[in-house]
Amino acid sequence: MPTEEDRNLKPAPIDRNRELLKTAREEVYKSIGGTHLSAYLWTPEGDKIPPYPMSVIAFFFSSGWDNGQVSQFAPHCVYFASRGMLAVAFEYRVSAKHESTPLHAMADARSAMRWLRLNALELGLNPGKIVGAGGSGGAHIIASAAMLKGFDEMGEDDSMPCSPNAMALFNPILDTTKKGFGADRFPSPDLAKKASLLNAIGPNLPPTVVFHGTNDRVVPCDTSEYFAKRMRRKKNRCEIVTYEGLGHGFFNFNVSFDVYQSTLNVLDAFLVEEGFVEADPDANPSLELY
Repeated sequence: MPTEEDRNLKPAPIDRNRELLKTAREEVYKSIGGTHLSAYLWTPEGDKIPPYPMSVIAFFFSSGWDNGQVSQFAPHCVYFASRGMLAVAFEYRVSAKHESTPLHAMADARSAMRWLRLNALELGLNPGKIVGAGGSGGAHIIASAAMLKGFDEMGEDDSMPCSPNAMALFNPILDTTKKGFGADRFPSPDLAKKASLLNAIGPNLPPTVVFHGTNDRVVPCDTSEYFAKRMRRKKNRCEIVTYEGLGHGFFNFNVSFDVYQSTLNVLDAFLVEEGFVEADPDANPSLELY
């Protein structure tokens, strides 16, 4: 029989972050200054495993380079693993936990891309079919790996490409100048300007899809619209999908399942078109991409 003391004990709080990562395999992809950064990997099962090296989708959680949860994109990872991709959620340095700056986070995204390629044979992946995905600051750091030079970790071998082969950006931070978001989080205004993606749009960038809510009060939607327009002018494929009246973080599983599912459907169709994954025979054939 439980005692009075037993009855008064409260259950231990659930670590939501840890629970969402339970189905993933954890590996350390980078160790620096006593900090170990983890990659959480979901692999296809059974008949979902393709007979050729897998495409990869690598997620970087939303942040202002200050805090966030690596488990944010766990539901997305589970889905894309079921579609025959290797899905990975990467941890990266944030100021609240590591006393870091956006420059450290940018370097981590580049290290993560190189780690995937260096371990391609062991992981069974195609190093030429890596999709980089992220939200807000996470979107910034993976896009910066494709668009910017000179932000590598000191001593890292930069002969290995760090650019993803396609990008999926959710309400991305694109302008880090004084007119945009987060300039004060960089060590200097000059570095913030150099890290701004609006200043780095050129030809031959990866095909990109951008998701943004029109009522985003953190990162204005018109910044993404301008980015997509400039990308297309440089002959890059860049699609933008807007969600009327929705704010920052609208795409998260725990915000609206319907919107989460909508963004998954669009991203899935985009990746089918770009040859990263085969069409789902069970999908709705009338589904429109945009």
